[in-house]
Amino acid sequence: MKKLYISILCLTLCLIHTSCEKQLDLGPVGQLSEDSFYNNERDFEAGTYGVYSALLSLMWNDQWLNAEYRPDDDIIPPNNSADTNEDFDWTPTNDGSIAFLWNACYMGIARANVVLDRLPTAAGFADETQKPRFEGEAKFLRAYFHFLLAVHYGTPPVVDRVINGPVEATKLPNSDPGQIWDLIISDLSDAQSMLPESQGDDLGRANSNTATALLGKVFLYRAQWDNNAAYYQNAKTELSKVVGKYTLAENYGDNFSATAENNPESVFEVQFIWGTGDNTWLPTDFGLSEDQNVGSGASQRSVHFRPGCFNGVCAPGANDSGYGNTHITAPLQGEYEAGDPRRVESIYLNGDEYVHSGGETTFNSAWSVSGSTPAKYIKHDDPNMPPGRPNATLNNERVIRYADVLLMLAEAKLLGDNDVSGAAEHINEIRHRADPTDAILVPRSAGATKQQMWAFLMHERRVELAIEGHRYHDLVRWHRAGLINIKTDINFGRGPANANWSDKNLIRPIPQGELDVNSNLKQNDPYVGG
Repeated sequence: MKKLYISILCLTLCLIHTSCEKQLDLGPVGQLSEDSFYNNERDFEAGTYGVYSALLSLMWNDQWLNAEYRPDDDIIPPNNSADTNEDFDWTPTNDGSIAFLWNACYMGIARANVVLDRLPTAAGFADETQKPRFEGEAKFLRAYFHFLLAVHYGTPPVVDRVINGPVEATKLPNSDPGQIWDLIISDLSDAQSMLPESQGDDLGRANSNTATALLGKVFLYRAQWDNNAAYYQNAKTELSKVVGKYTLAENYGDNFSATAENNPESVFEVQFIWGTGDNTWLPTDFGLSEDQNVGSGASQRSVHFRPGCFNGVCAPGANDSGYGNTHITAPLQGEYEAGDPRRVESIYLNGDEYVHSGGETTFNSAWSVSGSTPAKYIKHDDPNMPPGRPNATLNNERVIRYADVLLMLAEAKLLGDNDVSGAAEHINEIRHRADPTDAILVPRSAGATKQQMWAFLMHERRVELAIEGHRYHDLVRWHRAGLINIKTDINFGRGPANANWSDKNLIRPIPQGELDVNSNLKQNDPYVGG
């Protein structure tokens, strides 16, 4: 029944984004319409799952990997070949991920807005106290989609309502400076107060702690994007609320294992399912009604992260379960301290145990242009994959981990209060989890200088969170705050990237297709004219 409802929902929602060329017919589908559907708990349960489904549609696509995981100084493309995305040769038209991320985020925002628009007038609720939960989830998800838009495009349009009327009404202008951050903070503050602390067995759904963690992250980012140190205090306040609500997994590798999903370290985790699955997240929006993919969601991370062939030397499963599209840079390989247990969980080097669908072997550095490919997620993946899909994976996307929260809190304390010892405490908690002996990863001294602790913190974020989609955003916000200079301080591991990077790459261009249909939308300044 949930799948029936969500199928109807997907047909009735108008996807509000600036590439609309005409109004959609919102007439009834069968006996249901958008107006008659949203009436009771069951309807809003389905409608809310529709917003979560937009996350699956976003993260299922390989363009998610291109947008969020690349480019940075951790990975390089196959054969070290030319790549406009990796080489910072960004234009409004030359990379599909630029338009994909834009459209996928506005789709999610549109769905959240429909839920928020219909909720106040829904008269069929048996229990009116359930309404705040639906409002909180919709606002949390709307905030997350707006956050992705903010960090990629700067000042894209803010869509905080359902837009009715002629096509011209959908042609929104760029947001004013700070406007998108204000809405994100407002939505997350509301979600924080409206959501329960737990959603029980409904895995992956946002709760009040999830909203608090994201709110703390947003304040930390805003402190650096706006170069306003006052926001560090907000970040510290919010992130501190999460301390003790989660625990670090005893085994670092469990955070990326298909058999240890939704563990006590998981703050926000996107649920991939196949067929009936074992959780209640609803289907992604691809495939026809007769297609086996409807009702399912899987990540393409496996095929893009697993090794393929290089110079005629092929890994097991090459060109089937591994395309060899992602290779680890020499700078990241050299970042790990000798013996750091997180290295073998994060990147493969020659001689490491390598598990694939045909069994076990050892990793051969000859499979890779750099001698290394990602182990994170892959090492503990389900080798059987979804039925009939050898190049997909059901291993969930970990969006926020408790380790990330602790490191962000360390950063807010260090940069906001010059609290070196406070930062050391959280950094050492992360290091101790990786090495309980404290012999390999020696604790950082609380007597270090602020600059030394800042170097320790940057190192810890890089090795703890490697290949999780955080790295380039970290570099951008630190550069904006004057904490680093990307041009001189960062080695991207390939010559074209080092040569091409400039301040224009602190944001992406607005997709040309959006500019073509919306005369009110202006290109980001660095990309005007090209």
